[in-house]
Amino acid sequence: MNYYAELYKRCPPPTGNMFGSKNDGYAERLAEAHRLTGMMQVQRPFCFLRLGDVELKYLLTYQSNQLDQLDRSDYDDGRLSGTQGCGNPGLGPKYGERLWRAYEQADYVDFHEKNWPNEHLVPRLALEMAPGSYRNPTKEASLVFLTWTESEFKQYCQDRRIGFAGAEARLLDLLSQTPEFRRAANDYWPERAQIFYHQVRNDGRDLDANLDLVKEDVRKFIKAHRLDTLFLALGGGAKILGYELSRELGICCFDFGATIRAFTYSGCDGNRVARSPHSPFFFRIAFETHMDALEQVFPNLAPAEFLAKAHGQLLLEVMKKEVGWTFASWEFDFSPENVSAFRRGFKEYRQRYGKLFNSSSAAKMERAGFLHFCGTHRLTLEGRVFLLSFRLKGLARRYLHPRSRDRFTDACAPQTLGRCRCGSLFG
Repeated sequence: MNYYAELYKRCPPPTGNMFGSKNDGYAERLAEAHRLTGMMQVQRPFCFLRLGDVELKYLLTYQSNQLDQLDRSDYDDGRLSGTQGCGNPGLGPKYGERLWRAYEQADYVDFHEKNWPNEHLVPRLALEMAPGSYRNPTKEASLVFLTWTESEFKQYCQDRRIGFAGAEARLLDLLSQTPEFRRAANDYWPERAQIFYHQVRNDGRDLDANLDLVKEDVRKFIKAHRLDTLFLALGGGAKILGYELSRELGICCFDFGATIRAFTYSGCDGNRVARSPHSPFFFRIAFETHMDALEQVFPNLAPAEFLAKAHGQLLLEVMKKEVGWTFASWEFDFSPENVSAFRRGFKEYRQRYGKLFNSSSAAKMERAGFLHFCGTHRLTLEGRVFLLSFRLKGLARRYLHPRSRDRFTDACAPQTLGRCRCGSLFG
């Protein structure tokens, strides 16, 4: 067991939602969001960063001089799975010093203590923040980026030149041009801003190898469009580049992260073919509208990868939702409204992607995982039939080969609670 796993094991078990309740401390977060806007309006350069659980893991490991313990899965692009969450910062061992410096020198850092296990492990972090910098004053005021986006983003952006850079930037560009988006996002989207979009190199994949190339691309994007504020969504890379570019170009950089997935209503990160670790929510976008745009942005995905993206999008429909808040990838709500949205999307999914179901062994495996989920939660008839067949085969295997019982693994089983498959602690 590595250093961070030992620390994680010592944390008390979570209670309730993994990010707590939106209502707890909401008035305090509203006030903090307004204070953050005031800083962003007058201070240049300015850099706002967030400390996610995967960045906390990285920094604590760096602090203990044990970055050599990082496994490749701690920073690669992850496995293919439209039913299981996957997330990591995308940064290998060589970026430790730059990430540490970014957090120490940023103008405002939100330490995300409402995110378990940050509440228990942030006190172990020995950062020395720069004089004059700010942080969330209390646990209740953390996760301020969600409240800021809900209450301040639209007004802040009015009459500014703003840019979005990330693996979902082109998706946001296309969706924002649709009547459906304009209706759904009316309360949040600035109608008077000059908005520009930059899809990062290689759609955000291979970030560990490409970070400095991405930085130069983003630098050119900022200068070409004379941006005042950059909203950057790039995992751990956004922390380093947001800080460095804010200083080098004298602009405001905002670590936007998962919020771009909320605006695109995405079930998967742009650079991955697996479900996102958590999903903020502001409004729905219909499955067919989202997939129309996704197919334009990522036309070269393999059949199994298209299926994984589609499955992640369908599972997003049945996740817990609260406007201006986020939930972990396994926190589901099979309410009539959510199930109805799932079934509308499922109908389109069968028509659009049915030809891919048996197109390769990887597609068949991905489809099996989705059917297992549907059967477990009684969402579709074919899922229930699949699950019954799956269980009967498992019983037969156990009966015929009793000594192999311990070796039998359920490759299609739904994600277990508590840890996602590649890096993030809880999906």
